[in-house]
Amino acid sequence: MPGVTDQIKEKIDIVDFISAYVPLRKTGRSYVGFCPFHPNTRTPAFHVFPDTQSFHCFGCKASGTIFDFLMRREGIEFREALERLAQRAGVQLHPRTEAEEQLDRLRTRLLDVNAAAAAFFRHMLVKSQRGEEARAYVAKRRIDDATGEAFLIGYAPDGWSLLLSYLTERRGFAPEEIEAAGLAIHHETRGYYDRFRHRLMFPIRSASGEIVAFGGRALGDVQPKYMNSPQTPLFDKGKVLYGLDLARDAIRQSDAAVIVEGYVDVIIAHQYGFRNVVAPLGTALTADHVALVKKLSHRVYLALDADTAGARATLKGLQALQSQPEGELTAVISPQGVIALQRRQDVEIRILALPEGKDPDEVIQENPEQWRAALAAARPAMDFYIETLTSDLDLSSGRGRAEAVERIAPLLTQIANPVEQAHSIQQLARLIDIEEAHILAALRNKARQEGRRRPPDQGRATKVLEQQPGDANQQPDETPPPPTQEEYLLSWIIRYPTARAAVEEKLHCDLATYPALQSLMSGTIDELFTSDECRALWRAWIAAPTGSDPQAWATTLYAPLDAVAQRVLELHAPQPQAYRIVNDALECATILQRDAAKRWLVQIARMQTAATGEAEQEILLDQLVQVKQFINMLSIPRRSSAYADLHVLHMP
Repeated sequence: MPGVTDQIKEKIDIVDFISAYVPLRKTGRSYVGFCPFHPNTRTPAFHVFPDTQSFHCFGCKASGTIFDFLMRREGIEFREALERLAQRAGVQLHPRTEAEEQLDRLRTRLLDVNAAAAAFFRHMLVKSQRGEEARAYVAKRRIDDATGEAFLIGYAPDGWSLLLSYLTERRGFAPEEIEAAGLAIHHETRGYYDRFRHRLMFPIRSASGEIVAFGGRALGDVQPKYMNSPQTPLFDKGKVLYGLDLARDAIRQSDAAVIVEGYVDVIIAHQYGFRNVVAPLGTALTADHVALVKKLSHRVYLALDADTAGARATLKGLQALQSQPEGELTAVISPQGVIALQRRQDVEIRILALPEGKDPDEVIQENPEQWRAALAAARPAMDFYIETLTSDLDLSSGRGRAEAVERIAPLLTQIANPVEQAHSIQQLARLIDIEEAHILAALRNKARQEGRRRPPDQGRATKVLEQQPGDANQQPDETPPPPTQEEYLLSWIIRYPTARAAVEEKLHCDLATYPALQSLMSGTIDELFTSDECRALWRAWIAAPTGSDPQAWATTLYAPLDAVAQRVLELHAPQPQAYRIVNDALECATILQRDAAKRWLVQIARMQTAATGEAEQEILLDQLVQVKQFINMLSIPRRSSAYADLHVLHMP
């Protein structure tokens, strides 16, 4: 019986589904249109293949199944995409556990509490006499009525239990539910009382538009000036960007996300038509924030305050943006002339310089053209790094120059593009007035130090559960299907960082000598998976915090990923020989590489029958030749005792 994702794909035609988002025209056996994931208005680069129920963009390389399209288009996770598509297809998902059902009921109830609270706050601002001071503040910040309504700005009145009374007496919510939503506090002797009092209220919504929390700005001298809801089952401030629900389409259309600091900065930007602006919630950018943005845009602008605190926040944001594991491996020439592999970031990061003492909302309201000019003049991240990290040094002294090189050298070694690296070296050399050779020498030393470091072998899997022979309770029809090659590969690369690094390097190097294939294949692990569950599991793993324990991480997943993760983590017992771990992972990756290339062999042949122009035919012929060469290059994997049967199944 096919899995739930296969059932969904059988019942929903990908062409019909994508046509609701992208105008498509038929060309031969496929359909073509303009890519919805990157600027693409001259030559259609986005192809949908009904035979394989898949899509591929030859510009930005976005590809996958109907699940990948919906996740990327709507900025949602696999679980939500699965639920939406299952409902559309009329497919019943696996029964949820009682704990999952309870959590879902709690989440639904808390969303209802937040929606009712937002309506209460909005009424108090717009209609109540109590909201007069708050209305004056909104007018002072020059927020118009339409914008205030779009963001549902409200007012929490100055009282200890006004919201609590409304929610319990008028709306029927229990005090415990209001506390669980973060809107009430429980005191041992005084009982429950309102958390937010005499504050301008900003509902905080998820990317899909659900109110998950609130931010409150004090009116008067009360501290703290800004206060957010505490962490709840709905809300984690490190995983939410304010305004993203309203900014999502604009970010995608402009392929640019602008990150500012405050609620009002976002609100005023949207009011003046700059709808691609979002903000973190009183914290530096996190990996989860970055993951949200990178689903929508390849360009990120940081527009934080120009003071020292703003510079520190910008540095933290850059660290989050540049520490992501998803970027492709790129061959670069190191300072000592050795070709190495480094991670190429798939976002362009620029720093927006604001006038001293001016917040984004002030700049925009004074002169919107000045904001546009600031965006156009935004500096590359490395320029900001060099300026900020050397601002406290005496660059006229030898000690200060040496310290500048020491601080900047680790960053220079991380620049994958050799032209960009050379530019930054020249910039630093001019700033501290020394020859570039001295900086290059420092880079060589840093490269040698990094080469001596080995990545920690994190996340040892737990012992494989042993099945007792002759178990009378085990029925023949309950025997699980044999593991797939994709699950074997996941087992290695999730549990062993060294195996993951080796596979990533292999994929990149194998593809490097076939330029015609690089518009088809990205050379990343992601494209090896044909199973939506395996691909979603891999993406969930690379989004997990660095150093996560795989077994503990697996318990945080929802069905069906939790079952896939458990099955994957039980495939192999830990082996003491590191070379065997790496070799087995590389063998498995080779099998999947060949399978992926064979799929493209079939796809290109189909596209040739539909191609009309001579130039298009020539490109496809070149790709077809190189795919065949690529398949021939990939050697038959050596036998491995871990999964010898795989080699028999995949002999050419």
